[in-house]
Amino acid sequence: MGMKTIFSNRLYKHKIDHDFVMSMAHILRVFNQAKHFRYQAEVRELRGSKAKSSVSIHQRLKQRYGLNDYYANSAVQEGRALLSAQKELKNVYMRNKKEQISAIKRKIKATKARLTTLQKIKGSFVKGTPLFNKTSREQQKGAFFVVTYKYSTRLFY
Repeated sequence: MGMKTIFSNRLYKHKIDHDFVMSMAHILRVFNQAKHFRYQAEVRELRGSKAKSSVSIHQRLKQRYGLNDYYANSAVQEGRALLSAQKELKNVYMRNKKEQISAIKRKIKATKARLTTLQKIKGSFVKGTPLFNKTSREQQKGAFFVVTYKYSTRLFY
């Protein structure tokens, strides 16, 4: 889908007639209301909470907001575009949440494994014969116990 460039002259609000500015603000407000109405009507129909109307959405917008064909068609198209964009974004959001869930599951699994290792070490200390996993950061070197961290090492005796 390509981008369309539209060239126009720039208008400054303080240089044009106040009545023209107010009428433009009014038509933009009405257009956005119509677009929102179209979007909400489509959402309600998709959710099944409201049956599809016998009158087309284009005609309903014209009757409800007093729009001409140009603005009614534009509101219908923009409402449809907004709905399709929301559907695409929903897939992106779902994918992101699945990645977050899998990352949290990996973290929980690593934490459980670390906890199990520490419980085994604690149990061996209670029995009086300290035993350490070969891959754990806690090791026994002769009569000393060494705990290795990322930037430091602690020695206990």
